[in-house]
Parts: sequence; structure tokens; C-alpha cells
Amino acid sequence: MQIHSSVGPSHQTVRLSKLSSASIWKQAEELHILWPASPPTHGLVAESCDGPPDIDAILLPLDDAFETRLDAARRFWRALNGRPPGRAYGALPQQTKVRHILNLRAHDARRAGATYRRIAEVLLSRGSIAPRDWRDHHLRHKVRAILRRADRLVAGGYRDLLFYPHSRSQKSRR
Repeated sequence: MQIHSSVGPSHQTVRLSKLSSASIWKQAEELHILWPASPPTHGLVAESCDGPPDIDAILLPLDDAFETRLDAARRFWRALNGRPPGRAYGALPQQTKVRHILNLRAHDARRAGATYRRIAEVLLSRGSIAPRDWRDHHLRHKVRAILRRADRLVAGGYRDLLFYPHSRSQKSRR
């Protein structure tokens, strides 16, 4: 089914025959298209039609993944127009990535038998921490907090990363 739109002079029909190196095949009643445009590969599924396979519009279901689908459509549009894809919706911020790496390094160190003090010295401090200072050291509490977060990640919390940022909205509903 083709949807013809008259939204304005900027409207353009995408001729699939013009997409360089696109792989197109029919499966059941659907037309599948894989188009490797620079780094990302765009996967499209369209209803099969008798005429030439052209794209006039993109229909997106209004479901929980709408924002992700909308971003994929935006990135596809940018690739069609020769523009860089831009930052992906839901990409983890750099600071969050660094924090998760630190959590998992601390978890690995503890599983390898390192003491909390040694973990603090290696991962958080530039120097050694004297045993007499460790009891009241500010890094002692920080290491414990890091290891609690690591335990949550290892116990299944890492799955939330697969659905980020959707996992955050799910937490508020609980």
C-alpha cells in the first residue's frame, strides 16, 4: 500500500532503485529492504505492492517504542539527504558509561579477592591509603556504594541498559 501525501514542496518520493547497495527481497506480503548508508544500516519493512517499490511516507505505530522508531526514521531521512546521522536517541551519556565501567571493574576486583581498600586505591585514589586511615576514609563509603550498584547491574540490572531510556520511565510506574 502506498500513501501519497501532499504536504508541500519539500515532499519527495524515495525510489528504492536509487538507493545504492540496497538489498530488497519479498517475504510473505512484505517487502524487506536493507540499506547500508555509511555506518548505520537501515532496515525497512513495507507492504508489498505491484508497482515500483517507492517510499512516500513512513508509518509509525504509537507504542512504547515510538520515540525510538521516530529517531530511526529521522536517521534514515538524514542518510537519504547525505547528512550525518547525529546522536542516536537513547544513547547512554558518556558520564553514565564511565560510571558503569567503574562499577564493573570494582565488581571484577572484588570477585578476584581484592579488599575494599585496594579497590579504592586502584580505581579511585592516586596514592595508597594507610590502614589506620581507612576506617574513616571518604573513599570507603564510595567503594561500598559502587559495589552495591555493581551488584544490581550483575543481578540483572544490565538489562535496563538494553532498553535505555525506556527503562527509566518503567521505574516510575512501579
